[in-house]
Amino acid sequence: MSSRYKMTRLQLTGLSLVIAILFIDMLLYSLIIPVTPYLTQKLQPSSTMTGILFSSYAIALFAFTPILGPLSDRIGRKKPILIGLAGMTLSTLLFAYAESMWMLIGARFLQGIAAAATWTAALALLADLFPPKMRGGAMGTALTGMSLGTLLGAPFGGWLLDFGGYATPFYFAAGLTVVCIGLVFFLLREPPRIQEEKTNALYLLRNRSVLFIAGVVLTAETVLTLLEPILPVFLTERVAASPSMIGLLFAVMSVAYGAVAPLSGMLADRWNPRYLMLIGLSCLAASMPLIAVSQTMWQQAGAMLLVGASVGFALSPTLSTLGTIVDSGGNAGSYGAAYSLFNMFHAVGMIVGPFLGGVLTDTFSVPKTIYLVSSALLLAGFLLFYLMTAGQKRTRNLL
Repeated sequence: MSSRYKMTRLQLTGLSLVIAILFIDMLLYSLIIPVTPYLTQKLQPSSTMTGILFSSYAIALFAFTPILGPLSDRIGRKKPILIGLAGMTLSTLLFAYAESMWMLIGARFLQGIAAAATWTAALALLADLFPPKMRGGAMGTALTGMSLGTLLGAPFGGWLLDFGGYATPFYFAAGLTVVCIGLVFFLLREPPRIQEEKTNALYLLRNRSVLFIAGVVLTAETVLTLLEPILPVFLTERVAASPSMIGLLFAVMSVAYGAVAPLSGMLADRWNPRYLMLIGLSCLAASMPLIAVSQTMWQQAGAMLLVGASVGFALSPTLSTLGTIVDSGGNAGSYGAAYSLFNMFHAVGMIVGPFLGGVLTDTFSVPKTIYLVSSALLLAGFLLFYLMTAGQKRTRNLL
């Protein structure tokens, strides 16, 4: 954030807690990855049941965000955050004691419901705390918590599994979440509530700028989650990557995302954030084919670094821009409704991406799939650019 704007103690505390909340959520989300082989051996689920287990989080996030997101506009941010963290604790303990796939699916579904409460309220809290000129940097910094949780969840879960057995990762994560509940309860102070007319997510979708942001979030998240299921086998065949090396390559992508997100957020405080989003999507389209042509481990690491950085550059400005749109519409108390849209389109991307990746790789090779998706991404960028410029022309004609 610019040195011209100094954070108050209230802002610093709120930002630190939001980073912790997003970190814990994504830590819990990725914790199950190294546990999957153990579950497969113990419960012997079908591929369909395993797919349902992994998709249930995103389905719950999509289904419950429209309900829990706007709730924070009415009752404040702190209560939904605490409720969501309590739900995370319960879902994590359910994982530890699950004896069937349906119990695991229920735990994963509950985790998605909890995330619908915490994510939306946490992002809305940052919009409450920070003025527009500081909001982009704050939102981008908060996303480092998400990338760090994603980065550490799988390796940390695997280490705890080896150290203490199946339930140990979940006991540890539940304890960490309880600590976060205590910190939020005692340290979080909300700024004074703005008493303005509230709006809802569907009303916001009538705004072209909101549609533009929704398109960016959906496009970037779909592409990112499309790569996750198809790259491990491809990397094994192309560069003989071991499971640990595959994990490190994905870690490179997460680190790049987390490193670039604050920079992109701060740039969005100074320049037109919509152009930054389009630059990010264009860089993503340009960097994806590098994965298809790279022949060595180092080349793959460089390609995945560029992919992660491009996604972070595209997505980070969407958060502060949503807040600005709410402000300009005279609905400054409706950040919860605005960020529920972010969550919903984020969840749709998480659902569509893996499914689309599977369908495409059933028909084409992985390199051809990557080229096809890269071309489609360029087309999506042109359509989003048209949507943006058409909206600007319409605004000028009304003036």
